Amino acid sequence: MPNHTGTSHRQATVLVVDDIPANQKLLRETLEPEGYEVLLASDGATAIEVAEGANPDIILMDVQMPGMDGFETCRRLKQVEATRSIPVIFITAREDTASTVEGFRAGSVDYITKPFKAEEVVARVRTHLEVSRLTLELQAKNQQLQEANEKLREEIARRETAEHSLEVAEENYQLVSQIEAERWGIPGFIGTSQATRKMVEDIRKLQPLTSTSVLIVGESGTGKELIARALHFGGARAKGPFIPVNCSAIPKDLAESLFFGHVRGAFSGASADKRGYFHNAEKGTLFLDEVADLSQPAQAKLLRVLESGRLMPLGSSQETPINVRVVAATNADVQGEIAAGNFRGM
Repeated sequence: MPNHTGTSHRQATVLVVDDIPANQKLLRETLEPEGYEVLLASDGATAIEVAEGANPDIILMDVQMPGMDGFETCRRLKQVEATRSIPVIFITAREDTASTVEGFRAGSVDYITKPFKAEEVVARVRTHLEVSRLTLELQAKNQQLQEANEKLREEIARRETAEHSLEVAEENYQLVSQIEAERWGIPGFIGTSQATRKMVEDIRKLQPLTSTSVLIVGESGTGKELIARALHFGGARAKGPFIPVNCSAIPKDLAESLFFGHVRGAFSGASADKRGYFHNAEKGTLFLDEVADLSQPAQAKLLRVLESGRLMPLGSSQETPINVRVVAATNADVQGEIAAGNFRGM
């Protein structure tokens, strides 16, 4: 498709199609002093070839030409993507209505009757170049708007999928908490070594301290979640929910919404208020597995909530108090990560 936008900022090209050399000469002498570049063609076939190769900004075409007349030439230009948007103005000695109508049906935008006046030719060329420029700019803006709307629809669909996943996770968490309340506790630990006895003793000391946050450090597979469940189900919060969260699986752009919830209209697709992990763990325990894998901005926001005991849902202007014990776990070298600036201590 030819690029006709911005013709007011460069030399516009006019293709003159006429089989009479005198008419070609007259039109060239009329248009070139106005700053237009003029191309010439003496018949319809040549006009189509020149138009496809040079992409002129506008075409002035005689109707009566040997072989292919102007009407047929215009129709063929409008059938090709590369030349379809080029405005065509007929120059004709015919003044009957039927000829005028046929010209418009062929795809022209205007016509000039012979003998023409130089001022009229310049004025009509200038007018239709401006109309063409504005039309193409509008089409480009409409295309941009359609692309933006499609991206918005995709974002809304993604948010709806994420919200549905969160709803399913919430239901599963509630069910798991009810079942595991009967399974976990100090008796779940097996072993008689001094290290095991010391760990059980520490758990018993921490169980009554239901407002104290706990960080459990150890390699993967060493039972960090078992310790977290024993702290919860052996203390005063046992009747409350135990909400385990795999921090490694939380997308960065959803972390704030997932942890703190959001209000309706907080972002595209947020059609209703939604509770976050902290609210779901109210009066219970929130277990943050692999907490060191959270992004630093998310760690900073979590630390602020732990320090203040209050949080602000995404999109809200009011803080709400929370009553949640946070137990976190990581297999990372905590001291090394803190020294490197990758982890904010609880």
